[in-house]
Amino acid sequence: MLQVEVPYGSQKLCFTVPDKNLLGIIVPQEVPTIDPAAAIRAALAQPIGSVRLREMARPGQKVVIIPTDITRSLHEEIILPLLLDELNAAGIPDEDITLVVATGTHRPNSREECVAMYGEEVVNRVRIVNHSAYDEASLKYLGKTPSRGIPVKVNRLVAEADLKIATGVIEPHLFAGYSGGVKSIAVGVAGAETIAATHNVDILDDPRTRLGVIEGNVFRQFLEEATAFVKLDFVVNVVLNPRKEFVRVVAGDPVAAHAEGVRTARQVYEVPVDRQADIVIAAPGYPKDRDLYQATRAVNTSVYGPKPLVRKGGVLIIPAPCQDGIGHEGYHAWMKTVHSADEAAEKARSEGFAPGEHKVFVLARILQHAELMIVGSAIPDQTLRELLLTPMRTMEEALERAFAKLGPDASVWVLPYGVITIPVVK
Repeated sequence: MLQVEVPYGSQKLCFTVPDKNLLGIIVPQEVPTIDPAAAIRAALAQPIGSVRLREMARPGQKVVIIPTDITRSLHEEIILPLLLDELNAAGIPDEDITLVVATGTHRPNSREECVAMYGEEVVNRVRIVNHSAYDEASLKYLGKTPSRGIPVKVNRLVAEADLKIATGVIEPHLFAGYSGGVKSIAVGVAGAETIAATHNVDILDDPRTRLGVIEGNVFRQFLEEATAFVKLDFVVNVVLNPRKEFVRVVAGDPVAAHAEGVRTARQVYEVPVDRQADIVIAAPGYPKDRDLYQATRAVNTSVYGPKPLVRKGGVLIIPAPCQDGIGHEGYHAWMKTVHSADEAAEKARSEGFAPGEHKVFVLARILQHAELMIVGSAIPDQTLRELLLTPMRTMEEALERAFAKLGPDASVWVLPYGVITIPVVK
C-alpha cells in the first residue's frame, strides 16, 4: 500500500492506495520561483503593451481597482499596496481610489475576509465595495457585443471610473481557457443578465470553449468584446505554483499581458500523461474547497481537458470539507427537479438556467461520463444525493466502493491540485 497526501481545507488528508492500482500522482510542473514584491515592481516598471501606470494616471482621476473575491488566492496583500504606491506616485490620493470586489454571482466578502485577502493596510487606506450582479441600480447598460449580441451590464462605479485596473491569477478555467486578463470586468463585475448570456448551453457546448485554450475560444472572445465597452486600462496578473509561490508576474495591456502570462502558466499547469484511469482522485485545495460550487472544479480538468483523464463509466473522487455549504442554492433547487444526469442535461438544453446555475449543466455532463463522490463534506448526505452526487465519509470508504464497482484491478490517478492541473493524455 502506498500512502498519499492531498490538501483538505487548512490541513492534509492522508490515505492509502494499493501499489498495483496507483498509476501515479499528477502535479503541476516545477519551475523556478521569484520574489513577489520584486517581481511586481519589475512588472509595473516594464508593462507589456502599455505605458507605465504612473504615466497613464492623471491627478484628479477617479480610479477603480478590481481585485478578486474570497474564492481566489493570489497574495493581493502584496500586490495592492504596490499598486496604490504606483498611483500615489502619479498624484492620485487614496481617497480617489475604490476597490470593487469581483464577486460575479458569488456572495459578498466580509471586512474580515477583505483584511485576510488584501491586508489591513489596504482595507484602512481605500474604500472597498462588493459588486452585486443582481442590484440593477448599481449597474450600467453599455450596449451589445457585435458577434453574439450579448447585453453588457457592468458595475456603475467601474463603468464611470476614469481609470480601471484589475488584478487576477492566471490558472486553468473551464470557459475562458485560463483565468485572468479581462475576465474580472466581463464576469467579475458584470450584471446577472450578462453573466447568464455567456454561462449558457451554447457557450458550454461549443468545442472551442475548453480548458487551457484561449486561441479561438468563443467565451474569451466575448470577454474581450465586452471589456472593450468598459475599456479596462491595466492588469496585474500572477502565475502561482501549487504552494501559492510566485513564478511569474505580468502587467500592462489586459490582452497582451495576459497572453504572455498564459505562456508561463502552460509550462506549469499542463502535464503530459500516458494513459487514462478508471478512478481519479482530485483535490480542490483551499480556498476552492470552502464550498461545493467551487470544489467541483477539481474534476473539470479530468473531464473537460484535451482528453478525459477518467475513463467513461469510471469514478471521480473529490475530498472537500465544504464548510460554507453548497455555495449557490440556485443550482441545488434546479437539480432537485431531475433524477439523472441525462435528464439534467436534456432539461438544461431545453429550458436553460439562471446565472450561477450553469453548474447544473457542467455537472450533468461530468456525471454522464463518471460517478462523482464527495468525501468528508459538511453538506448533508441527502443534499448531495439531490445533486446526483455520492456522499462518502472517508477516502477509504470511497475507494472501497470504487473498487467494488470497477473491479479490484481498477487503475487510479491522484491530482493533489485538481483545479490547476491539466493532464494532457497522449
